[in-house]
Amino acid sequence: MNMPPHHYPHEDPEPDVFDLLATRTALIVTANLLRMPTEHREPLELAAHAGVLEMWEKAVPELRRMLLLQAAWEARGRFTGEADDDAARYAGYFSDAAAAAAAGGMTERADFVHLAAPPFLTAQSLAFDRDESAVSLVATLLLARHIPGRWT
Repeated sequence: MNMPPHHYPHEDPEPDVFDLLATRTALIVTANLLRMPTEHREPLELAAHAGVLEMWEKAVPELRRMLLLQAAWEARGRFTGEADDDAARYAGYFSDAAAAAAAGGMTERADFVHLAAPPFLTAQSLAFDRDESAVSLVATLLLARHIPGRWT
């Protein structure tokens, strides 16, 4: 198996595929609702009402990290929101980091998601901090809202 440098597969257990798909689908639906002009709730309020916050809190940290970085890669360079809170600052950081990685020649989302580089380590820290689960969820939703087309 050919791994990129600084990738430690023994520290990166694959989350359950069902959990991955169910959580990602819930994020996509919530992000799509946030795009609607008639939706006036804040991301955390909508996520809590729809049960997405509870789902996010029950997800393993590796899954939260993976989905956060996937959303950042898909929305790279597109998040230009005001960084008025921690979630928006994280969303901006991850979007910029993904754009910089792509500009530096990275072409695969999997490399950005799994390469033990500063964005990975920041996402890891955020995902494992149970007290910040709402922040990581909102950052992921802010990024997902800026994904053009489909989240593949």
